[in-house]
Amino acid sequence: MTSPWICLLAASLSVITVSAADEKTLPFWDLAHLDDWHNAELVQTSPTPVPEATYTDPAFPDASMVFPSVWRDEVSGRWRMIYSIKWSPFTIMAADSADGIHWQPLEVFDAQPEGGKLAPHHIFTFPHGQGSGVYRDPVATDGWPFKIFGRQDSGAVFERALADPNHRWHHLAKSGGKKRYMSEAVTLGSKDGLHWQILPDGDWARDDWAPEPPVFAFHRGHDQTHVLTARPGWGDRRVVTRETRDFRTWRDPEMLFQPDALDTAGTMGFYGMPVVRSGPGYVGVLWTFRNSSSAPVDSYNQFFGDFDSQLAFSYDGRRFHRGNRQTFIPLNPIPGHGCGQIRPCSLVATETAVHIYSESHKGAHGQERTVKKLTPETPTSAALLHTLRPDGFMHLRSRGDWARIQTKPFVLRAASLTVNAVADYGELRFQLTDVKSQPIDGFTFDDCEPLRHASALRHPLKWKEADLKTVLMQPLRLEIQFRQANLFALHGDWHWIDAQDLWLLDDGQPIPMKLFDGD
Repeated sequence: MTSPWICLLAASLSVITVSAADEKTLPFWDLAHLDDWHNAELVQTSPTPVPEATYTDPAFPDASMVFPSVWRDEVSGRWRMIYSIKWSPFTIMAADSADGIHWQPLEVFDAQPEGGKLAPHHIFTFPHGQGSGVYRDPVATDGWPFKIFGRQDSGAVFERALADPNHRWHHLAKSGGKKRYMSEAVTLGSKDGLHWQILPDGDWARDDWAPEPPVFAFHRGHDQTHVLTARPGWGDRRVVTRETRDFRTWRDPEMLFQPDALDTAGTMGFYGMPVVRSGPGYVGVLWTFRNSSSAPVDSYNQFFGDFDSQLAFSYDGRRFHRGNRQTFIPLNPIPGHGCGQIRPCSLVATETAVHIYSESHKGAHGQERTVKKLTPETPTSAALLHTLRPDGFMHLRSRGDWARIQTKPFVLRAASLTVNAVADYGELRFQLTDVKSQPIDGFTFDDCEPLRHASALRHPLKWKEADLKTVLMQPLRLEIQFRQANLFALHGDWHWIDAQDLWLLDDGQPIPMKLFDGD
């Protein structure tokens, strides 16, 4: 008798097309689709430092490297970096690279900053203002694909308030003069990342919500929303999000992270979180301020301490969790760059790696100037680079000898499965089974073409005689055996089935796409 799923397959093959847009990624920070694992360990990946990419401004070697932001120019193929050499006024410089590693100043002669040019690669000065990392807006319906969300202090705001009768500070400015708390949120915009201006109506904050930088942003593609990560207020070391679709109307800020009952190793605070798309969701790198001290607090809050980071993960770009809460990029040994602070600012995902560019300081938070005075001829701040494999923030590794994982049931909609894995000194084998874990003829471990003594970003799962085309739209499980190997991600055009899907398939009926399919 012909199996019901074969009838369904025959009806479905005519409409199945292989498209890169349909391919999904299963990274191993997403464990919901594994049914079983043995002798395997989930590990947070340690980013690889790239020492030759360490960059200090050659014209201002004693300056800070504040918020280095990097992107690859689509037209020229060159890499661009902008950064500020001052916290305030935000003084933006530009650098250029062929590979994102080796940098040199980028001369932009037609950029004329207010107050005059400090060097040929000086492109913009934000008077009386502080900036943040660059947000590359993939939609840019307002015509500004590059944005920086910053604040401008009373040096500029007071004059505007005095001249504008409708300004919130107008009456106070007339009667009381300039006040420190006269501050406004401002958006800087650029069409090419090199020529900047203050955008009109760029206030991203509220009268009752006025955090200082850092402010990062990412794009949530499935509902075309821009998401800012900032803090609840000035000096408040927690993280909130605020959302918009047009940079004119905004949702209220919502609390995302604050230290909780698991953070008992010592007092800490959070400053910001750049976010990158990864697999079915998003990964954030959370700035973690270790402000523990045995001395009593003698100011508004603890001001001195080390800076590192932790990972946070989200399936929907709205709700994040903090993973295993281990340090993501550890501080470097004294006296190297980054021995006091490493603040990841820019995450650039390419086909071969995730580049993580960080602001670093040899001094602890609040002690940057003190450290500079100790070694006035030696740079104490630099832009650093670390790299990861694509979708490689977490991985599964085998403990000792063979490990094994097994997925939950799925149907395959296109004849391709690949794995991102490292097995330079080990081996990785795989097989397909039915829902009851019985191996399918031709797709067993013995039949596979293993990944052995090699590393691959996309190793195709192939078998000696069998073809994946013969098992499309059939309920399957994937099993992987591996030793001395790390698994980072799986790729394929699959659909994870639930029990109702299985009943429909058994009855020869089509199955609907699910709302929570891990896409």
